[in-house]
Amino acid sequence: MKISAIENGSIGDELGLQVGDDLVAINNHLVKDVLDFRFHVASEDVELQVVRGGEETIYEVEKDHEDDLGLQFEELEIRFCGNDCPFCFVDQNPSGMRSSLYFRDEDFRLSFLSGHYVTLTNLSRRDMDRIVEQQLSPLFVSVHATDPEVRRFLFGISHDDRLLEKLTFLTQRGIEIHTQVVLCPEVNDGTVFHRTVSELADFRPHLRSVSVVPLGLTGHRQGLTKLKSVTPAYAAECIDTVDRYADEYKTDSQEHFVYASDEFYLMAGRPLPPVGRYDGFYQIENGVGMVRFMLDEFEKSARSFPDKLELPQKAIIVTAALAAPVLRDAILPRLNQVENFEAELVVVENEFYGKSIHVTGLLTGQDIYRQLRDRDLGDKVFLPHSCVKDDHLFLDDWTVAQISERLGKPVEPLHDFATVFQGSENERCLYQ
Repeated sequence: MKISAIENGSIGDELGLQVGDDLVAINNHLVKDVLDFRFHVASEDVELQVVRGGEETIYEVEKDHEDDLGLQFEELEIRFCGNDCPFCFVDQNPSGMRSSLYFRDEDFRLSFLSGHYVTLTNLSRRDMDRIVEQQLSPLFVSVHATDPEVRRFLFGISHDDRLLEKLTFLTQRGIEIHTQVVLCPEVNDGTVFHRTVSELADFRPHLRSVSVVPLGLTGHRQGLTKLKSVTPAYAAECIDTVDRYADEYKTDSQEHFVYASDEFYLMAGRPLPPVGRYDGFYQIENGVGMVRFMLDEFEKSARSFPDKLELPQKAIIVTAALAAPVLRDAILPRLNQVENFEAELVVVENEFYGKSIHVTGLLTGQDIYRQLRDRDLGDKVFLPHSCVKDDHLFLDDWTVAQISERLGKPVEPLHDFATVFQGSENERCLYQ
């Protein structure tokens, strides 16, 4: 692995390691990626095999178990996904986007490192041995169905990928797994879904959760398999089904095991469950309990809201259609109780992906700009943080700074509602 950066004053810096050096092995174990590095460097006595300019040098290090060497490495070479799922979002992107958005990854290392969902279809016995040896846990697995015939259709494969055998191997060796089912009407629901949940339940307690999310269909599906979209009535039926299974499995484990994503509740117009329904919020990044968590965090923030602002302020809060009722009913009234403050909600329609897409995470910079430019924006614009990468980059390669410059207003992603009251006098001067 090639070293890309070294922290000043770190062990690596003191050893005289340099950017561009190749770390070949640790304690005679080959190091292929950052996971190998983390696993083998955890020893107190470490021998580094480093190659620079074709010459090999051995560095011996004595350190505490938890000490870091201060090294960074070039990015992982990610494994490509060989599946051909009919609802894969990569295939539903419009043309002209950055190349990384057309890459389908299927890499168990990203599942451990970043919570990416993988199918395990390309998982070899060597991979499984490594997962167990290095205790790469938890893993997040897209199952969709356990019925072999339905799996072949949903993953676009012609063979039995032996999912249940892999789950058996991993869970029997202590690997924690969280799974998801992308529910496709008349494909993997009904008896197929019942079988999926039932067979996954056999792997408890190490298989901890099953999240159920609706498939998303953009306006860019030319040439793709026709699938039915999820309707509000279907969403309500799904919630009822998931709740029945959850009640059944809670009797055994004291946890609900099966969880419907927030999208189903919002689509069906159903009240969100209380915090206790989500147990450990195992799949919050998958949209399971994210809205409930946000509302609870908002209530905590609201305790510190000021009664009055010294100067009048107005803020625009951007959202997508699905989350709009929650913000309008539960968030805006409390914000507007603050004297001299006005919060206005702007619901942005998704023209980039198609009007069937209603989630905030898929809003783009150009849609937000076009639908804000002719409005009174007050003093500041707040965006849902889920629609920007690293707080600055949208899916369409627009940036937050670009929108701010074009609108002539400060624009920022919103992580904590308490921040809507911060700022403004200097910012007003800057943008006027």
